Amino acid sequence: MLSITSSYHPIDAAILWCDLVDHKDEILQVDLSVPGNLLKRFPQWPLLDRSTECIYDAISCGDLPATYLGCPITSANQAHREYYCIRRADLLVWFIRNFPDQKPAFLFSPSLSHSECISLSTHLVQQADLQASQRIIQQLREELSAATEEMAALIKLNNALSARLNACGIPSELSEGTYNLLVGALLEVTLGKSKSGKRQSIYSSQAALVEAITQRFPGVSGLRKHTIDRRFADARRHLAQVLRG
Repeated sequence: MLSITSSYHPIDAAILWCDLVDHKDEILQVDLSVPGNLLKRFPQWPLLDRSTECIYDAISCGDLPATYLGCPITSANQAHREYYCIRRADLLVWFIRNFPDQKPAFLFSPSLSHSECISLSTHLVQQADLQASQRIIQQLREELSAATEEMAALIKLNNALSARLNACGIPSELSEGTYNLLVGALLEVTLGKSKSGKRQSIYSSQAALVEAITQRFPGVSGLRKHTIDRRFADARRHLAQVLRG
């Protein structure tokens, strides 16, 4: 029965991978510092040499993490090949990624069922989708931040314009309604009759009042006949709406 350890030397992993545990002592006598020595010594086991070199190549290119005296093996931190050490977890992930059709007994328990586990490819696809979604969310956050800043700038500009309009005496929508209500009331009082039925103005009609204004203030901007007529009509309409509730 194979014992489970937390780490392996590359040659030990290769021996287990090739199911050559019974010949381990003989194999370990070979000088592993020189590539190809295994094939020269054991030409009957070509898979052993290929498996060993495959593991060493994966370590060299960074695909399979390995350590020497607890320090990671990198291009800047090298050591003699025979002293490399691989964590079981890293070796297991490397096998799943690169040899999904192989399940060496020293890594994969035959009694362990993976029927309910997702495959590595499915996991990688889901991970890629998640990363794409995260990028979209980040982009949307940036767009929201930009839109918020633009809205704040527009609100600030609107406030500034409103202040300028108020300074220039241009009525707002609220003051416009108040203005129309006041003008409408003045027209009603001026051109209407008292409760006793007595006329309250020397002007017989709105037309007469408008004519008097234009004659009194000829050429004054805003006091031309068409402007006054429109303003008076708006004022009376607004007053009627208010009285109707």
